Amino acid sequence: MGHGSNGFDDAERGVIGALNRGFAALAGWCFDHRWVVVALSMVMLVACVALASRVRVDSSYEAYFDPDDPIFLAYEKYREDFGSDEVSYILYAAPEAEHGPWDIDVMRRMAQLTSALEDEVPFIYQVKTLVNAELTEGGPGGIDITEIADDFPATQVELLELRDRFMAKPMYVGGLISDDAEYGAIIIEMDRSSTDPLADIRLDPDGGDGLDNLYPQATHDVIEDILARPEYNELQFWHTGDVPLNSIYNRVLAEESLALVLVTSAVVAVILVLFIRSWMGIVGPLFVVWIGVMACTALLVVLGWKIDMSFGMVPNMLVAIGVAHSVHILTEFLARFAEVGDRRTALVQSIYLVGAPCLLAATTTAVGFASMSFVPIKSIGHQGVYAAFGVMATFCLSLTLLMALLSFGPSTRKRGTGAAERLRAKGGARMQRGLLAVANFNVRHRVALLVVFALVFLVGGVGMTRIAVDSNWLDDFSDAMPIKHDIEFADQVMGGTTNIIYLFDSGEPEGVKEPAVLREIERVQSFSDAQQPLVRKTYSIVDILKDLNQAFHDGDPAYYRLPETRELVAQYLLLYETSGGEDAEQYVSSDYGRASLELRLKLERISFTADLVDGIDAMLEEEPLEASSIELTGIGALWLKLMDYIVSSQIQGFGIAFVAIAAMMIFIFHSFKTGWISMIPNVAPVVLTLGAMGWLGILLDYSKVSIAAVAIGIAVDDTVHLVSRYRHEFLRCGNYQEALVAAMGDVGRALFITSIALVCGFMVNLLSVLDSQATQGLLLATSIVVALMADFFFMPALVLTFQPFGPEGARAGQRLREAA
Repeated sequence: MGHGSNGFDDAERGVIGALNRGFAALAGWCFDHRWVVVALSMVMLVACVALASRVRVDSSYEAYFDPDDPIFLAYEKYREDFGSDEVSYILYAAPEAEHGPWDIDVMRRMAQLTSALEDEVPFIYQVKTLVNAELTEGGPGGIDITEIADDFPATQVELLELRDRFMAKPMYVGGLISDDAEYGAIIIEMDRSSTDPLADIRLDPDGGDGLDNLYPQATHDVIEDILARPEYNELQFWHTGDVPLNSIYNRVLAEESLALVLVTSAVVAVILVLFIRSWMGIVGPLFVVWIGVMACTALLVVLGWKIDMSFGMVPNMLVAIGVAHSVHILTEFLARFAEVGDRRTALVQSIYLVGAPCLLAATTTAVGFASMSFVPIKSIGHQGVYAAFGVMATFCLSLTLLMALLSFGPSTRKRGTGAAERLRAKGGARMQRGLLAVANFNVRHRVALLVVFALVFLVGGVGMTRIAVDSNWLDDFSDAMPIKHDIEFADQVMGGTTNIIYLFDSGEPEGVKEPAVLREIERVQSFSDAQQPLVRKTYSIVDILKDLNQAFHDGDPAYYRLPETRELVAQYLLLYETSGGEDAEQYVSSDYGRASLELRLKLERISFTADLVDGIDAMLEEEPLEASSIELTGIGALWLKLMDYIVSSQIQGFGIAFVAIAAMMIFIFHSFKTGWISMIPNVAPVVLTLGAMGWLGILLDYSKVSIAAVAIGIAVDDTVHLVSRYRHEFLRCGNYQEALVAAMGDVGRALFITSIALVCGFMVNLLSVLDSQATQGLLLATSIVVALMADFFFMPALVLTFQPFGPEGARAGQRLREAA
């Protein structure tokens, strides 16, 4: 074989050989033009930071759906007719007051608070409290619609009499006032949505696009500031609803991501100090990954996307994955530098050996992410694109910027220390003994290892059949977050944090006034009201018409029913509007052709909502609607569709990733057998991780939908390096056992270090205030541990058994026991 300019026999042919030689030439160029590379990298960093500073945050439900998705289009149509459905729902109590919310001093405070909210809170449509709720009663002219604020009671007795009249109104009990009259509610309806154009959600048009100047954060902040004023100290508040949820989540995404990346960087730095012990070996990789993270964030701005609920772990993953690429380069470089004594030669030889494996490892990881770009969940699809871009950006920087940074330092070093120095560069005697023991164990127990891993696949496979696809957004938050307890308590008392909405279409203008249509709405509403405790409250035009009918009959409860004729319905609604009634417009379209039925639901698992919808569908199948058609929409409906997407996305994403990565392995190694043997061990972490989810009852939700595809994409990285080096050593010596010893001794340490870096990087997510991120980090860390075990004990056993590199030849070197 010819002796190449890189210092190695050019045993590698085909694609890998060409890549190795190309990367070696690139390393030499970066060494010779280091200042050019560093300058260009700094320009890239400045540009990326400038772009990244303009990124927006969006944690709304709509972030999951493509604008052309039919279920999302139906939701948008609903909002066109009925306005934004985002609210702040504030439960309150006055524990020190004798009559609770109906204490006259408390009601005065509530009147003051209502005015303050109406006057000061931006982006609101209306504020509804007991103070301004419509009290509809019979009067000399037909009906009178009054509010407590219009003629505030002079005495406690008068207010208690009003309490009795309000408690007789079913439409308010369970929504504005609890059934025991101990709790009241403030419902703040918004006229904005989190997905509105940027210009429409700025508080100060000239104040920039920081979170504090945008809806819903600006709205949430003002509400919280008002509630915290001293004059309301006697009141206890539980602030829930879309506005606080979205606002808090947005801030967590924006602030915690940076904090976790800093912690991950610190943890990785410690790992590099322990194993690499070179200042450039610490600073270089961190510099590389930080530029990669900035480039990833900048891409969001370029593509017009936002930071959403799928972004949280991406910076952490990029830091851990990017450092893993650098570790393979660094460990090889230090060993070569100790051996050849010349910095440039060592760098060129190192990249000759690890350049192609690093490319293949980065590409497979990027494919793992990119496979999710085809799924129907918009935020996950976006994550697949920008995460894949970030991985490839850090890889390119590892082979350019890191090369340039490693060029700084003494050009030569003494070679006199010989084997001792080379051994230290490879991790020392203890590390090498451990890696040799791993190789020995594979040779002696390869059959037993194959049996053990077969059992692992069996147990994991059974666990996968037990996985439940479900989700509850409340479970995203840890118990340390007050909003979680506020929502749980408020949902227990009354209200309902989320909703589903049924739209009834009469097919013609004024059609909703037809009694037959109204009775169909009432039938669905009555059925829904009985579905406790999930359904906390329902609202529709039926409530107002029943209340009007009762008012026209001197408040007789027997008349709390729908009017019998269309003419009477029209007469009631006309008198209602001319008397100043405004609530009806929330439940009917402007032409009275469509009506909404809103079901306020406890924030629970999506499967509970699915069971509710299935029950309503079954009821309608037994007795179909005849006077109207019905359509499901609202936030709860979006979550239902999301649950369907989760199943298809998990299967589709993993399938694409597996097939694409397997095809790459087969192409690169020019061997179907080598490609498939490389893939089999990497299914183990996926099967075991998903199996553990099934056995432990961990739900497969939107935050874990990409686990399988990402896990196989990351896990295959180390396999690529070990198989590539194993194959390289086999082509050199012609003996599988000797090649395993050499390969394990050379790259085993790098595999161990990168796995520690990845595991520690993912485990940093346990510090997150979001349980969803903590769980995802723990699952990915588990998959990396399993992947390392599979690379050390499963893949070598497969290679020794099936000999994918070809038959052993006459160039066999020393036997394994001689190497030991």
